[in-house]
Amino acid sequence: MRNLELLSYRHLDCGEDFQGAEAVCIDYDSGNVFAASPSTIIGLAPQSEQVIGVAKLDHCDELPPDGINKIVGMEFLPDQQSVCVASDTGSVLLWNVSSGQIESVGDVSSGIRAMSWSPDQEILVVATGQDTLIMMTREFDPVTEKPLHPDNFGAEEFVNVGWGKKETQFHGSIGKEAAKQKSEVVQAALPWDDQQPRISWRGDGQYFVVSSICPNTGARKLRVWNRECEHQSTSENVDGVEQALGWKPSGSLIASTQRRPNKHDVVFFEKNGLRHGEFSLPFGVKDVKVRELLWNTDSSVLALWCEDLIQEGTNTTPKSYIQLWSMSNYHWYLKQSIPFGEDRVSSLTWDPEHAYRLHVLCQQGKYSQYTWHWTTHSSNNALVAVIDGSKLLMTPFQQLVVPPPMSAYYLQLPASINLVTFCCHGNTDDALLSLDDGRIAVYRFDNTDTKDDSVKLDGAGGNSFKTCCNTPSLQGIYRISGLSQASQLLQVVHHIVWYTPELVLFCCVDPKRSQQSVLYSCKFDGENLDVKSQTLVDGSVYKMCCDSESKDFVLALQLTDGFIMKYDIGAEMILPWELNSGEELSFPIPCQQMALTTIGEQRVVLGLTSRYRFYVNNTEVASNCTSFTIHKEYLLLTTLTHTVRCICRKTKVEVLPSLSDGKAHPFDESIRRVERGSRIVTVVPDDTKLVLQMPRGNLETIHPRALVLSAVRKSLDELRFLDAMTAMRRHRINMNLIYDHDPDKFRTNVRHFVQQINNVSHINLFLTDLQEEDVTRTMYTAAYNRSQLMEESEGSCKVDTVCDVLRTALIEEDENKYILSILTSYVKKSNPELEEALLLVRSLRDNPNKNAVISPADALKYLLFLVDVNEMFDVALGTYDFDLVLMVAEKSQKDPKEYIPFLNNLRRLEGAYQYYTIDKYLKRHSRALQNISKCSDHFEECLTLISDHHLYKEALSLFDIASKEYKEIAKLYGKYLISKKKPEEAGLVYVKAEEWELALDAFKSCSNWRQAFCMAATLKYNRENQVDLAQKLANQLRNNKKYVDAAIVLEEYASDIEEAIVCLIEGCQWEEALRRMYKHSRTDFIETNLKPAMMENYEGQMESLEALRIDFDKYRKRLKVVREEKERSRLEFLESGGVNDADADLFSDASSATGESIQSSKYSSSQASNFSKSTGRSSRNRRKAEQKKWKLKEGSPYEDFALIAALSKIITAVDIMRDEVNGLVKVLVQFNNDKEACKLQETFGSFLNLIDTSVPSIWLDEAEDEGESVVLGPHATANTIAQAVQKGQTLSTKEKLDPIIKNAPSLHKDIKWKLSMLEEAKS
Repeated sequence: MRNLELLSYRHLDCGEDFQGAEAVCIDYDSGNVFAASPSTIIGLAPQSEQVIGVAKLDHCDELPPDGINKIVGMEFLPDQQSVCVASDTGSVLLWNVSSGQIESVGDVSSGIRAMSWSPDQEILVVATGQDTLIMMTREFDPVTEKPLHPDNFGAEEFVNVGWGKKETQFHGSIGKEAAKQKSEVVQAALPWDDQQPRISWRGDGQYFVVSSICPNTGARKLRVWNRECEHQSTSENVDGVEQALGWKPSGSLIASTQRRPNKHDVVFFEKNGLRHGEFSLPFGVKDVKVRELLWNTDSSVLALWCEDLIQEGTNTTPKSYIQLWSMSNYHWYLKQSIPFGEDRVSSLTWDPEHAYRLHVLCQQGKYSQYTWHWTTHSSNNALVAVIDGSKLLMTPFQQLVVPPPMSAYYLQLPASINLVTFCCHGNTDDALLSLDDGRIAVYRFDNTDTKDDSVKLDGAGGNSFKTCCNTPSLQGIYRISGLSQASQLLQVVHHIVWYTPELVLFCCVDPKRSQQSVLYSCKFDGENLDVKSQTLVDGSVYKMCCDSESKDFVLALQLTDGFIMKYDIGAEMILPWELNSGEELSFPIPCQQMALTTIGEQRVVLGLTSRYRFYVNNTEVASNCTSFTIHKEYLLLTTLTHTVRCICRKTKVEVLPSLSDGKAHPFDESIRRVERGSRIVTVVPDDTKLVLQMPRGNLETIHPRALVLSAVRKSLDELRFLDAMTAMRRHRINMNLIYDHDPDKFRTNVRHFVQQINNVSHINLFLTDLQEEDVTRTMYTAAYNRSQLMEESEGSCKVDTVCDVLRTALIEEDENKYILSILTSYVKKSNPELEEALLLVRSLRDNPNKNAVISPADALKYLLFLVDVNEMFDVALGTYDFDLVLMVAEKSQKDPKEYIPFLNNLRRLEGAYQYYTIDKYLKRHSRALQNISKCSDHFEECLTLISDHHLYKEALSLFDIASKEYKEIAKLYGKYLISKKKPEEAGLVYVKAEEWELALDAFKSCSNWRQAFCMAATLKYNRENQVDLAQKLANQLRNNKKYVDAAIVLEEYASDIEEAIVCLIEGCQWEEALRRMYKHSRTDFIETNLKPAMMENYEGQMESLEALRIDFDKYRKRLKVVREEKERSRLEFLESGGVNDADADLFSDASSATGESIQSSKYSSSQASNFSKSTGRSSRNRRKAEQKKWKLKEGSPYEDFALIAALSKIITAVDIMRDEVNGLVKVLVQFNNDKEACKLQETFGSFLNLIDTSVPSIWLDEAEDEGESVVLGPHATANTIAQAVQKGQTLSTKEKLDPIIKNAPSLHKDIKWKLSMLEEAKS
């Protein structure tokens, strides 16, 4: 579906030296052109339009006196910077371009008829006048000489395996008579054949083919030789083969021409000499002769050099033609036709470096250079035009897809077409065609039924079939008037832009200087296209385009050096194209494809080079782009990695390079894999179709997910729910998008949704697909880019909301029609309302309606399809409606012998007890309790139910607080709480049950001495029992370290003052002990108990602080060493290339406490995943794993974690000592132990200061790292991942750190524990 479009054209009049040139060659390093005639060799630099050297052969001493009659071969040798020329007299000359010297390097006495160098220029083959082949080295040393016409077939002669005679073989449709026919005699070569041999090499240089006149038959034969000049094969006898010869560089085919009685063909041969296809030329049998045919370097284009055959008795001058043919999907297309007038072509060649550049020399000394490129001509409405000679094949992909070489219809023109373009503004399907004779044809769509004879239907119908699309009509064929030197320029009009229906712009080269272009502005006037103005461009225009979406009368011009110019059509001014920054725009490399569009609200110029580099302005966006096109919302690219990339045009230009890297981003729907070598043909506007063409030529229509979502979004915005659902069903889009796209709009227009869909099955499909997940933030997050601020409240349930609003709309619209959808809305809710659904079915049964679309039985059958029949049986039973139960049971596979006796037993029961039995069977224990509570004669069953299912709270609310039943249940509840180790709550329940003894025991077991003495008072304990209870409670409190409470119990209830004081001293409650001593006049305890205990506590505190200080210093220093080792190992790992070494234990995530992680290391990939897998194991295994993880053993992978945990424990232990140290310091000062108090305060204070200064170096700040990545793991959900990606966070598998490792412990700095008097004393 591609055409060859002329990019640039240059012409030079080289004067007399170039006249009569018979051969041409190219220096692919410099681009210089060399031509040779019998008298002259000349070099030309097309860039500077200067002659770089001339060698006169008629004054050369190396040549025979009578000179040269004809040049038979020519080649440029870059390593020697010389031109090798062979003449028909047998001379082989070498002209050094630098020195200008001519050297004869060989001479063949019999003359040379043809010469050809191998593609690698290592071997030279010449055909001599004695009908021999001589092979030489690049130093012109002969290697071998072989006869040109060997008698045998060659080394690859076919083997006869003896499978019968020809007379007995099957001959197909031609019948048995074919066996009796004699082979026709091959005719001699045609009179206009030059009788000279032709030599052509295969692209890899391993074989060459020679076309020569067979001396026996006088006809041409093709013989294939290998690199060692060994004969391989001979072509079969083919009548009418002509002189032209060319071996396809890719190696598959050998091309020549054949004249048949009724047509003129280009024919192809295989290496074994057998025919392999052909195509016919668009000429009469005796109209033209093919002088030469040449393949371009990539084998995609075949150039034919043709000349008119002059009939005898006429004096007309023959004309030359150059045609460019290309094959796609096994059909040969004529893509370009270049006619030459009186100045015929004398020689031509393809450029060896640029695959689509052709060099042409004419007999009068004129040189022309044509450069084409492949492009697809598509209108804004996806109407694609393909050039095939005088036919223009048209296919409107918006209506139908027709595979090439067919088309929907074609336009038959009177001359070959070289260029086609569509109108940019107006009816964008109108086409303008440039013909090879310089005329312009215009076809318009006028929406009339008038049939145009030049429009022929193909795949679009016709022949009594319905026409599937509109066809245009020919408005006219116009001649361009107003051009200077029109005869020279009409055939090289290029870069045509049909801007408006009346305005056409095109470029031509400057007649005076081909390195400059002239931009012409034309309008239609009668039968002419009149030039109204012309503007000289300072440079050669390489490409020209406009923005079809904006009618601002601006064109973008690209020069051959990549510089971009802006042409203002109204002002007729050409200025440099400036970016927003003020910089002048220039592509780093000239781009063969260019487009003008808007991306991110910024006007940009797009460019694609032949080396797959894609530019947006001067920024390289992709280096592997093979084609691109512009959609209303997306920029679509195909890449060398065989993907289609859809980039939203709302994206800022600055971030485009990161979006088009070809990598699949999470939840990104814009990348799609395609077949290898696919290229974009067109994208259909307002649709989801993207048409691709494969390398072999066939088409493939795909629907990229980005385009589908774009179309669905547009349909939903416009409330076209039916179109949206149709696209979603066809392309398997999640139906939740209908609601999630705009929940408020859906709820408001749910009635329109029902009316448009109007299909029960489709509504049911929508309901059954509902899920709580918001697909615009998860599955299709890339297409919506929604932030978390737009999320609905957590309390709302999406599924329930949709089911409720849709059910309401269905009932309002037509309840009878949508009964199945209503049932589905009940079942789909988060808590399925199966009972409501069953009641609806029952209402259908009880209230028959003649307008009902579905019967109750079918409705129930559908309901059972959605819900398990056993579950539905239980739901029906829960309605206490036995008729409904039987109705459900009949639709199930249950055995009537099982459920009928069961139902009969239930029927015999009465009232609440029947309901209790049903609820108990259905395991609805709360409802069963409510029913059994109404049966006073079944209280024991009630207690059993309460006890078995722990329904104590519900049961207490069902009975009166003063009733016997209430107290019995409370007693059971208290017993249950005791078994659950909740004695305090059990005591309160026993109080409600008035079980005072049990309450006392419960309060005693939890050491609640206040409630215990309340119960003792209620039970009226005597003094002795009260003292005994006080002694027991005091011992429990002392064991629980509650010394103050124990002292109160001993003092108030046991009257044991001495033991209370001892208890306070034991608990280091110094001030409270002193208060008791002075209150009860027992100061003797100061010397006997308090002071010894005080000094003992002081010594213990000092020893404890010293031990903690030693451990703290040791762990802190070790942590620093471990971190330094891991940082060094990490750097070594990165410098080594990051290879995952099995022994790289140190490259683990253990350093994540420092805020760094190496994800490709051993422990980050395997160890972390192992710990994440252990979450599903038993708690015992998890504890063992944790214990193993926090080992302080040196060299362990998590040693730094263990050190941080140990330091955290030390800091916490020291921090909670503030109150205790404060109390001890005060009592030491009170009893004149100021020295010890000062030492304790100084030691403790220095330890706290060390902790304050060390915390920042132990717990490093990780806040920045935490904000940059989202942790993946067993607790990550699709929502959290999508939300993180939406915020631009990166994905990480870093293990979740323990809070101890992550955060430093909180210090109680607000506690005042120091005595300032000790600070002053120290100072």
